[in-house]
Amino acid sequence: MTSILETWFYSAIINNTKVFATKDTITIRKKISDTLNIFPEQEFFQVHKSFVIARKHIKSIKGNKIYIGSHIIPIGKSYKVNTNGFFKTNIEVIII
Repeated sequence: MTSILETWFYSAIINNTKVFATKDTITIRKKISDTLNIFPEQEFFQVHKSFVIARKHIKSIKGNKIYIGSHIIPIGKSYKVNTNGFFKTNIEVIII
């Protein structure tokens, strides 16, 4: 079973949500909007209409992309301002 601490990010896939973690990937039968309250708000935030990420697993940020492990997560246009503000006040990440 995947723990919240091991979760890197989760993504929307139609009416399901795929949770990507350190050791495995699971699919839950909920829309991404319904899962936002499952994960702690101070540790996870939405960066795209289809992606919510765990801030502690961010490797780097380059332009409109976030690198977590071997995954590249896009930052949506409507989420860019909030994402930039979040990083300025809450995280020590290399932004290139």
